[in-house]
Order: sequence, then C-alpha cells, then structure tokens
Amino acid sequence: MRIFYLLTVIIFASCSNTFTNPDNTIQDAEKKFSESYPDLKIDTIAKINDSFFEILIGDQIFYISSDLKYLIAGNVIELATKKNLTQERIKDHRLSFIKNIDPKNTIIYKPDNTKHVLNIFTDISCPYCKKLHNEIDSLIENNIEVRYVLFSRNGSEDDAHKEMISIWCSDNKKLSLDKAFNGEEIPEKNCENPLGSNLQLAYDLRVNGTPMIFKENGDIIPGYVPYRQILESFN
Repeated sequence: MRIFYLLTVIIFASCSNTFTNPDNTIQDAEKKFSESYPDLKIDTIAKINDSFFEILIGDQIFYISSDLKYLIAGNVIELATKKNLTQERIKDHRLSFIKNIDPKNTIIYKPDNTKHVLNIFTDISCPYCKKLHNEIDSLIENNIEVRYVLFSRNGSEDDAHKEMISIWCSDNKKLSLDKAFNGEEIPEKNCENPLGSNLQLAYDLRVNGTPMIFKENGDIIPGYVPYRQILESFN
C-alpha cells in the first residue's frame, strides 16, 4: 500500500470551495476509499465539514475531500488555538482502546495509594523491558500502578510467547514474571489466557515494540525511559 504523505499542514480555515461537493455522503467516501485501498480496514469515518471527510485507521487519520478527488495525510492545526486537531483525535481514539483494557487480563503491581496507572506492553525477551522492570519498585513507591500486558513482539510462535503463557498460568503471576525477568526458568503450563487477545490489542494500538507505555490520559511513552522521566511526565 502506498499513500503519499503531504509535507504541508492542511488548514481547514484556508480551504476554498475547490474540493467541495456537499452532496457526497459518508457512504460515498467510504466506497471511494475502499475501491482505492481495498486492503485497508476503516475503523471510523465521519464528515467533519462541507470540505472533508475524516477516516481513522488504527492510529492514523486521513482526510478525503468532499468531491472525493483527494486523499490527504497530515496534521490539521487550528490557527486560532494552534491545537493539533489530528493528534487530539488520534489520542481520543487510542484512549478508547486503553479504557477497554480489562485489568483482569493484566499483571498488576499496585501501590497502597494509586495516583496514576500505566498500562505497559511488555515482553520477557526484551532487554529494555527488563531494564524498566528493574525500576518498578521506584514507580510503586511513587504511587504509580503498573499493569503489564504480556505481549510477544515476535508473534505467537515465539518462545517468549509460550513462556509468558506459562507465567500467566502459574500460581503466582507476579512472582513468575519477576523470575522470568531475572532469567529463571518458568515451569511450562497452559491454560486459558489473554495472550492472543493481547496481540490484537497491540495491533489496534499500533504497538510495534516493547516496552510501550500507555498513560491513563492516552499519552504514549514509547520504549524505555528512566522511571524519573516517567514521574516527570505526570507533572
């Protein structure tokens, strides 16, 4: 699939009627997009004004001119406020997935008084995940609750995926995860587990590496950062 990204910023306020055809509907825009890119699955589509339709696919937003001639990829900035409307929309969409993460499908490290929650996609074969895990006590001491989403970045056939199933199926998930990050062998077990659905969730959230940290407001911290930087991000 090839979509050409415009390097210019599209400002709605400056658009002329060149692109406008108010008679075209959402269904018309969806059909046109699907004909051009049949392999892409649209999550949502909406008409945002007389000039443009908005298409959301994962964490990407595209705009189709209402005359259905132009596909635009780029950020929309509101001139009056300098707000990046595109990124705010992506963040809202991401947040809808984060809110649907079931705590029962995570391994939770919980302080006595939770002030903030982090959902972290982690992989026991990832050295930076181990590095972050080594600092988890410092997060908990600062009232940060950590919810680990077990996710094999190399797919379901990877040895780490199978080992994380054993962790999930163990009698003490937290202890087994601690041991795995310390390089200890985990006895093989199998049971009903969320690892498969975690792969789909990771796809929906466009997780392409670990650790991937999602804050409760929808912000992302991609990759490892020292715990102090995580704390500072809440200020």
